[in-house]
Amino acid sequence: MQTLPLLPTTVIGSYSFPPWLERIRALAAQGEIDAAHAREAHDCAVKSAILDQELAGVDIITDGELRRETMVNFFSARIGGFDMSGRMKPIGNLDESIQMRDPVVREKVFPRGSLGMETHFAFLQEHARHRVKVCVTGPHMLAKRATNECYANDRDLVFDLADILNIELKRLVVAGCRHIQIDEPIWVGYPQDMPWLLESFARLVDGVDATIALHTCYGNYQLQRLFTGQYADLFPALLDAPAQQLSLEFAVSDGEGLELFAQYPTDKNIVVGVIDVKNSEIETPDLVARRIRQALEFIAPEKLIISPDCGMKFMPRDRAFAKLRAMVDGARIVRRELGAA
Repeated sequence: MQTLPLLPTTVIGSYSFPPWLERIRALAAQGEIDAAHAREAHDCAVKSAILDQELAGVDIITDGELRRETMVNFFSARIGGFDMSGRMKPIGNLDESIQMRDPVVREKVFPRGSLGMETHFAFLQEHARHRVKVCVTGPHMLAKRATNECYANDRDLVFDLADILNIELKRLVVAGCRHIQIDEPIWVGYPQDMPWLLESFARLVDGVDATIALHTCYGNYQLQRLFTGQYADLFPALLDAPAQQLSLEFAVSDGEGLELFAQYPTDKNIVVGVIDVKNSEIETPDLVARRIRQALEFIAPEKLIISPDCGMKFMPRDRAFAKLRAMVDGARIVRRELGAA
């Protein structure tokens, strides 16, 4: 397994989703392609995503989340209590016209057995040469991307979901997974709930023997920001999250918020977004290096991990690959400057 360098690079989770895979899913649902061929198509897509990340030089990779319908529905459809017929709901608070059909919580949520993530992890581990991690959508995101018609409040729903997902995280650990990222991309929209969100996060990761990363951003759907608010609204409470790594986006804001780590020192590793996934322009390695140097003004190099701002699902594959290459090349520039080439 590859040894990690100073300023290791990673991804947030999702990789460019191929349109042909969506077509194969539709044909499988119609019975025109059998399940074995549909599985083979997914296997090929995942192998391709693994190879792209490794060819780009990324140090810590994922399977691109290409087996998941969406980062929400993969979980909701496999947890009891959700009605997946769904209703259209705005996503975020910036533009109410940005909507998705979200599931409805009809009854108290309950586990239906394994979600299958440990099987997906085993495939990733078998075919990857670089370090790997598994990304898991957090309970708050799942609750907010649903219509709650059962629970008296979202807090109770989030806590029940945390207990269910805790079982799944432990299954991943038993399968050999040592690096798990929890995606709660919308916390910035609910700063008033931070006390109990942190409590639910603690329940989620309780007893999970793995390196835990917490990713939160400003939302990302079809490469658009979804929420108002700033990271400053979450500090310093966010630093109390029981995670070894915090993963935040900074390229889209030109580094705004990095100064929080000078104001509130922490021993956590910080995963800093240096690739703006909402911008179609491909960064140059020099621009990436400048963003990394900016982060180093506030974060020690041994505590700094480099990533894109968010996932790349909605991005054309050639652009996603080029942005990852620029990220890796920019990190190499700064490593040489630090004498750690």
